[in-house]
Amino acid sequence: MAITPLKAKFGKLIRDYLRNAEIRQNDLAAKLKISGSAVSQMLHGKIVPNQQQLSAICELLQLDRTRAFELQSMLSCIRTGAENMRSPFNQNMFTLRCQRGLSYQQLANLSGIPASHIEVFETCFEAVPTLDEASRLAPILGCTPAALLQSAGVGGLSSGLIEQLRQEGVEDEVGEPLGVYQTERQAPLLDLIDLETYNGDSFSDFAQRRATKVFELGSRDLPDGVVAINASGRDLAIGIPGNILLMVAPERPAGFRNLDLCRSGDGKFLLQETRRTGVKEFRLAGTRKPNASDILWKLPVLEMSIRPTKPGMKEKE
Repeated sequence: MAITPLKAKFGKLIRDYLRNAEIRQNDLAAKLKISGSAVSQMLHGKIVPNQQQLSAICELLQLDRTRAFELQSMLSCIRTGAENMRSPFNQNMFTLRCQRGLSYQQLANLSGIPASHIEVFETCFEAVPTLDEASRLAPILGCTPAALLQSAGVGGLSSGLIEQLRQEGVEDEVGEPLGVYQTERQAPLLDLIDLETYNGDSFSDFAQRRATKVFELGSRDLPDGVVAINASGRDLAIGIPGNILLMVAPERPAGFRNLDLCRSGDGKFLLQETRRTGVKEFRLAGTRKPNASDILWKLPVLEMSIRPTKPGMKEKE
């Protein structure tokens, strides 16, 4: 594949993010399970990652939403050959802002959303607003939160979000009640990195504002109000090179295991289990005494699924 200006810019962005995060190219190669030579070609615009590899890159670099959106948008443009591809949401945001004669900064001042985020909403093909962002922008742009979410392709809203929109008198633009999305039980889906800004107060409200995805609960026997959280064994230091799905809730109903997702005073995430002998830090191969650091907050874990990545290892519940 020929090197184009967009591919060169894409590679340079990843290269800069690696440098800023002090992550070596060899670490990225190990994460993507490719050779160091392939990583070098990627960073210099000769080849580009696939979508799954880009998701792994964003996870390794712990990029925020806007930076991840930017890379995803650039990859979409490279794949399609469209240097300036815009989504319906991009175009909707641009049109509504221009109709009101607002600059990025003016809209930022009125909505409380950073101007850099608003620029991403107008230029990055993969950009999707949260419900909180849509609710802040809609009154200023003269539309409904549902209209912005719909133009961004957000379907399958959780029942909590649907009820919140219904209380505000909001229905989508095609005249169908948002209640059509209640056919399956769903929970807001967060990545563990999202909880870095959580201060321990009103977790349900925090999850509803922050989540841009939902998790299908299916037949899981879990109470309303649960939140799904994606993490990795490395994030929680439990000793597996795999992924973990946690179902957490603001409060623990009767009959559930005494396991909590915690954040320590030094900023680390960990799992703690309360037993008759006291509180222990959960490990895959047992427990150990918890870190002496103060615990900033705890969230009850109602269910935990461990998905090891080593061949031959089975998923554990």
